[in-house]
Amino acid sequence: VKEINPSTMESKKIRNLYFAGEVIDVDALTGGFNLQIAWSTGHLAGVSAAGEEE
Repeated sequence: VKEINPSTMESKKIRNLYFAGEVIDVDALTGGFNLQIAWSTGHLAGVSAAGEEE
């Protein structure tokens, strides 16, 4: 998680490499699986990778 830019979900080490969902390994109060994290980071990573701005 420390190596990911939270504003874009892009790797801080490898340009144009984006992460989303369970691959980030974020734990929440609901346990290891969190649908909102998956949807939100997936959307953000997709928008960032496409070069769009919200």
